[in-house]
Amino acid sequence: MMMSEGTYCGENRGAQNMPSVMAVNTIPNSSGSTAMLSRPKNPRSTTRRSERVHGRRISVFARSSALSRLGRTPWMILVVSIMLLFPGYAGAAQRLHGVVLAVTPKTGEVIVRHDPFGSMPAMTMPFRIVPRDRAAQLQPGASIEADVDTRTDPWTLSNVSSESAQPLTSQTSPLRRVTPLKLGDLVPDTAFLDQTGKPFRFSQLRGGDVVLSFIYTRCQDAQMCPLISAKFRQLQTQLGERRMHLVEVSLDPTYDRPPVLARYATTFGADPKHWSIVVGDAEPTLNFAAQFGVNAFPDPTIGIIHSESLAIIDRSGRIVSMKPDVQWLPAEILAQVDANNGIASNPLARLNFWLTSGFAAVCGTALAGTGPYSGLMDLAVVVLIFGSLAYLVYRLARKIFVESL
Repeated sequence: MMMSEGTYCGENRGAQNMPSVMAVNTIPNSSGSTAMLSRPKNPRSTTRRSERVHGRRISVFARSSALSRLGRTPWMILVVSIMLLFPGYAGAAQRLHGVVLAVTPKTGEVIVRHDPFGSMPAMTMPFRIVPRDRAAQLQPGASIEADVDTRTDPWTLSNVSSESAQPLTSQTSPLRRVTPLKLGDLVPDTAFLDQTGKPFRFSQLRGGDVVLSFIYTRCQDAQMCPLISAKFRQLQTQLGERRMHLVEVSLDPTYDRPPVLARYATTFGADPKHWSIVVGDAEPTLNFAAQFGVNAFPDPTIGIIHSESLAIIDRSGRIVSMKPDVQWLPAEILAQVDANNGIASNPLARLNFWLTSGFAAVCGTALAGTGPYSGLMDLAVVVLIFGSLAYLVYRLARKIFVESL
């Protein structure tokens, strides 16, 4: 019996009410006769079931693809997270032997005169000790051996072994015994001479803000003193109507006398009305720098080895900010000074200055390599790391509690 087209399409409601009759259709076969084929009672339901089947097949294919496999492998995420957390351990360490000249336990840094290692000739350099507590156990004059990680700035020493300290020679300089300055302290009123040969004291700058840093004119490292002076030049051009003075103190008082400072000032366009480059007698000048955590060590090979520090001094002559590196931007300094005076400033610049100072104090510049870096960028890296770890926990939990059911 042939079914009408209306019956096939479900429009013959009488046929639908006959449960004993199965809906059929006919197709011609090779012999010319017709064959009966079963068809679903509810085509719409069958279509939905078919879609679900195909959807599961597509899902299985997608989950088995190489691109998805990476995201579904928690251990891959774990490995990447560890590499981001500990970038300094990705490379093979080299072994160093040397003599400790000075130790700064607060920052975990040491000055070491080392023998040649790898491609490095013998010289005197600053290093950071890991863990930091190990630095406090070292004494000037101690012979040490350690693994060197050259991926951080400054380079990092780990697995440090030491022998008893020996007396230092007269050619080396131990750390100066001074009282370190902290936030809120008055700046010492040490006597200096500026690049014009006129007497200079910090007390004469009261009533205005001061930005202070340390350089020496013979420095050949483009990432140190010349970079600082170049940034001071930018600060000078952006001062506007601010009552602010820039000061650079020389760490080479025997050479950097006022005529030398004058030539250096001309090179960078320093205007004495806004920017003073000063020097004093050797002992008072180096003691002044040491109070800001800046210690200078002469080395016949590369000149003067020294740490860095930038200080912002308020209008009362007190220290309000200190940054122990050169990783800062002029816009950040100006924003911080404006904020200190209750003037509206760029909040992102202030946040970046604060974050960069924090990361530098804790990690050096390990997260960002050896070049200038951004605190906001470091924050993004940390968020990425913890986000990856959180996703790892999620995937493991799903695998244990959901996929195993």
